[in-house]
Amino acid sequence: MQAQPTYTRPTSGQLGTAAEILVACQLMIASKGRLSSYVPLVDADGIDVMVHDKVTHHAIGLQIKSWTFQDETRPQTVQFDVGISTWRDDPGLYLLAVAIDGHNAKLESAWLMPSGTVQTVANMGKRKMSLVPNHRPTSKDRYTPYRLHHMAQVADALIAAIEA
Repeated sequence: MQAQPTYTRPTSGQLGTAAEILVACQLMIASKGRLSSYVPLVDADGIDVMVHDKVTHHAIGLQIKSWTFQDETRPQTVQFDVGISTWRDDPGLYLLAVAIDGHNAKLESAWLMPSGTVQTVANMGKRKMSLVPNHRPTSKDRYTPYRLHHMAQVADALIAAIEA
């Protein structure tokens, strides 16, 4: 008889998918229903969630990168990696990086930036761009202009981007 596996924490794939669905749901609630979120069947174009604005009937694609805190200790910075081969500069595409408390599934910090901005703030590697922001609310780093603290702020920023 084979022993049952012991589960101590979700895999990185589980955490990433959970964050995408969490963000999609919370955006609908935080926007008071103005935004609808759609998850593509296949993440082939670097879009994890499509966000549709019911007022303007325009949409924005989001690539969502997440960091989920599983322990009480918090590192000073978090790292989000974006594949260079799948990333593109497109006015309809935004990067949303989120730091989530893994115990209560609550957003701790978010960084929303247009696709064209990502390369200007990322550390460029051969195959990926790395963003390493400080998630603390009082930090002042190159990611500070893009940092948001609540999902309502993310929803408002997306609505402003859609209306622009």
